[in-house]
Amino acid sequence: MMIRETLPRSPYLAKTCPEAPVGLVIVRAGGRANAMTVSFFSEVAHHPTSMWISIERSTQTHSLLLEAGAFSFVTLERKQAAIALECGFHSGRDRDKCKTLPLYDNGGGFLFLRDAIASTACRIERTVPLGAHTLFIAHILSGDAQSARRPLRNLLLSDLQAL
Repeated sequence: MMIRETLPRSPYLAKTCPEAPVGLVIVRAGGRANAMTVSFFSEVAHHPTSMWISIERSTQTHSLLLEAGAFSFVTLERKQAAIALECGFHSGRDRDKCKTLPLYDNGGGFLFLRDAIASTACRIERTVPLGAHTLFIAHILSGDAQSARRPLRNLLLSDLQAL
């Protein structure tokens, strides 16, 4: 996937931003699916295993999350920078981003990404409005982790700045 030449430079990435891993939120609702790049997420608790993601309210992903009540979270590997850029620069309202991704159904209705460090199925338990964003707190139901012997490293925001 060669997209570097066609994407505008992000003012967010061009300026100072906190170093953070990059992931994807994938959500399906009402026959539609969307993938969105995120860098604001974290584990909440071990028991029950939970996490949070922060999503801007104006995005298609936000409305799909409210409709579905569930999502897949994908931890991207450093070599998946092109996927992060594609899913971060284009709106799902304009194109079907999931159509070009190597996705598979985990058997429980969740879309997982091939060759990612990990993909997890998450059920939203609570939403917290935060200005222009919503914090979605979710229980992690199941997951699929990369078991290759090669060393893996999370994709970081600084990796995207170098492209």
